[in-house]
Amino acid sequence: MSLPVIVVGSGGHAAVVADALLACDVRVLGFVDTDPARRDAVVCGLPVLGSESVLDTHTPGAALLANGIGGVRTEGLRRPVQDRLESRGWVFTTVRHPTAIVSRFAQIGEGAQLLAGCIVQANARIGRGAIVNTAAVVEHDVELGEFAHVAPRALLCGSVVVGAGSHVGAGAVVRQHVRLGERTMVGAGAVVVADFPAGSTLVGIPARGAA
Repeated sequence: MSLPVIVVGSGGHAAVVADALLACDVRVLGFVDTDPARRDAVVCGLPVLGSESVLDTHTPGAALLANGIGGVRTEGLRRPVQDRLESRGWVFTTVRHPTAIVSRFAQIGEGAQLLAGCIVQANARIGRGAIVNTAAVVEHDVELGEFAHVAPRALLCGSVVVGAGSHVGAGAVVRQHVRLGERTMVGAGAVVVADFPAGSTLVGIPARGAA
């Protein structure tokens, strides 16, 4: 029997994560959220149990966590929260919606999230805590860094490298063999056809650095 899961965060991304877990018949106990206004809220029919102090009433070995912190610049909050809770002995479960199509030859890092309708092709490497969101496509030999986020319907063509903590916006396309440094932000609908260094913000067709 699989362990039950508590989702960290209770916003929109947390709801999507919980829904994916429920679709896999995972028992979800509810959500924890640092916002006191969220206490006693109900998300996807599940309770917001309270703040992270609720975790003190559970034994890490008796439950798993799922990272429900989302947003465009997720790395600034998503990763530190996960690192802190892992240092306390908690394990973050990998989430894979049953409609995700994932090659048996892909490598999926611990705590990664592969959401509804996404495609991950052969020899792709998905880093720890990374998100491949709804209907996104990660083609063969792509390297997606830790806590990077490929937003809905974005496309990473073959052999693309996306650095840790990057965000590829909804509907964006990254051409084959392009390399993007850590913490790169690709705007929605952009088409990236060249390499860019860490910390770049890219918009347009073809994508250029934004001021």
